[in-house]
Parts: sequence; structure tokens; C-alpha cells
Amino acid sequence: MRALALCVVMAACSSTKPEAASLVAAVDQFHRASNEDRPARADELGKVPCQDAEVCAAKAACVEATGATGSALRIKHDAEAVLADLEAGKRQKTDPEVRALPGQLELATARLKEGHDKMPLCDQRVVVLRGKYGI
Repeated sequence: MRALALCVVMAACSSTKPEAASLVAAVDQFHRASNEDRPARADELGKVPCQDAEVCAAKAACVEATGATGSALRIKHDAEAVLADLEAGKRQKTDPEVRALPGQLELATARLKEGHDKMPLCDQRVVVLRGKYGI
């Protein structure tokens, strides 16, 4: 009976470690990415599969943090493009997208703060996974 229980535990660990390692790698890639690449890295992190409850909880925390940051950076990028068009004379101050710039920048700031505020929980859970699985 003990042997069977040990096999079940070992099988669970053997499938969980690669899952945890994939998540840790995706978080590391997000952290190392340039601001230009972070939205795509956030998207990739969201695609990391998980079955284990602990890995899924870490993933959920990380998706919240990186998703907010990625969203903020996309908004900022789009706002910069509209501003560049305005400065180049391709848009007028009355253009709806130009008029929306202050609100878009406020939204980007709020989303960036949200991402920064949520990242410590993600990082904490990743540290636990690293230690538990020797990643």
C-alpha cells in the first residue's frame, strides 16, 4: 500500500515539476523583456498550461500582474503613435483619438500601477515553486 501511495505522489511530482518550470520560465522571460516585448510575454505566460492547484494559483497571480502591465504598455504604445501622428500633422487636435489621449494615459497609468502592485504576489509564488521543485 505504501509503495502505491509513493508511486502516486512521485507521478504527481514528476508531472508538476515541468509545469512549474514552464511557468517560472515564462515569468522570467516577462521580467527580462523590454517594455516593447512585455505585452507579448504576458500573453505567452497566459498560455502556460497548468493542472496542479499550486502552479495554477501562481499562474493566476502572475497573469493578473503581467496582464495589467502588458495592457498598460499597449495603451501607452498606441497613445504614442497617435501623438506622433499629431506632431507629424497627420491628425488634428479635434481627432477623437487625439482628444482621448489624456484618458488613455490615465488608464495606462492605472493599469501599470495595478501590475506593479500585483507583481509581488506573483514573484512570491514563483519563489515557492522554485524552492519546492528545485528550479
